[in-house]
Amino acid sequence: ETVGSVRVIAGSFLGTKGPASTFSPVELWDTTIQKKGAVVDLPLPDDYNCIVFVRQGEIDIIGEGGDPKRVGAQGVALLKREGGIIRIQSAQQNASLLVMGGLPLNEPIAHRGPFVMNTLDEIDQANRDYKMGKFGK
Repeated sequence: ETVGSVRVIAGSFLGTKGPASTFSPVELWDTTIQKKGAVVDLPLPDDYNCIVFVRQGEIDIIGEGGDPKRVGAQGVALLKREGGIIRIQSAQQNASLLVMGGLPLNEPIAHRGPFVMNTLDEIDQANRDYKMGKFGK
């Protein structure tokens, strides 16, 4: 029985590959769970971390011990995965999620304004490039 849908933006889901190319392996899925109470298992590679952003509705993320953690609309769950699946139960009809997963990069992070880089020097260069119209070239 179908309880929802997954639109693959990047990575793959059950053999369907997304159109986006990335610089590191990531999964990015636009997911809808149509039926209230439906439980879905979303498979991720063993060593991926994951972010689940609830765009609409409410869900319970069910941990390995079976304990649910409620995440409401516009809420975010940060999951450090150590293998297997993410088990989600929809607490409302037509819950809409954005599921993002990937390998931890283990790199330094610097951020300022809209930019996220590895160093403040890279942030400064991105700001200069943006102001000179070279951003993204």
